[in-house]
Amino acid sequence: MRIVIEGLGKTYRGGQAALDGVELRIEPGMTGLLGPNGAGKTTLMRILTGILRPTAGRVLVGDHDLATSSGRTALKRVLGYLPQELSLYPDLTARETLDYIALLKGIDDKRAREHQVADLLEQVGLTEHRSRRVGMLSGGMRRRLGIAQALLGDPRLIVVDEPTAGLDPHERMRFRALLAQLGGDRVTILSTHILDDVAQTCPQVCVLSGGTLRYHGSTAGLTDAAAGRTYLLRSSTPPTEGTVVNAVTDAAGTEYRVVGDPPPGAAVITPTLEDGYVALLQSSESTKATR
Repeated sequence: MRIVIEGLGKTYRGGQAALDGVELRIEPGMTGLLGPNGAGKTTLMRILTGILRPTAGRVLVGDHDLATSSGRTALKRVLGYLPQELSLYPDLTARETLDYIALLKGIDDKRAREHQVADLLEQVGLTEHRSRRVGMLSGGMRRRLGIAQALLGDPRLIVVDEPTAGLDPHERMRFRALLAQLGGDRVTILSTHILDDVAQTCPQVCVLSGGTLRYHGSTAGLTDAAAGRTYLLRSSTPPTEGTVVNAVTDAAGTEYRVVGDPPPGAAVITPTLEDGYVALLQSSESTKATR
């Protein structure tokens, strides 16, 4: 299973271009999808899940062409999707919820369905909570139930949108560990604003900005985009050059972590993924400004 995207474009009414000529090949494994608000991430995910039709280009999911009705029908059989806001019936139990969604996915054999539901509840750590109503589950438990429903039917393509948003640190770490198990021969796409989630779980990353693909490659390669351009500067006022990524204040003053051209005397440091992402967006803005 792989995804091939060729010349993908989407223009909404009024001429607003959300995607412009995106060329991308996504291989099996975990791939992070990053980008600022309005970058086109949601549009891309909605096209990949068959919810939205593009205005240009084509998308192949395995051998299935999403431009055809047969391709979109076939996509449903291989897709697992966890949207940012998953609406579940609050009065159903966790087990009943998965059983119901399994029926909707066409898993008609009762014994096979019960076996799969039990296995997934165990995998996401909800076996002892299987008889609790969804409305009584914590936010973290509901997100785990969400990934369980996405895994019903053993999908070859999994798309998850902001899976750890709003979770406490413990649940976030637990969810990352769960996501890290989804590799193998599946294509798993993780869209998030939390860069540490990508750093911890995704060997590959794509960055969208302004509807165009700015980067596709290894997560380590994106981090390297800020090599030699990440520095610490202690100052009584915020730096006027570069982008401040972080600031820490102590008794001696404020130390700023900055991505940009280091001034004399600044301490150049090893970059993180966040630094590389900032450096890439700086480069994208600079490219736009010179057009």
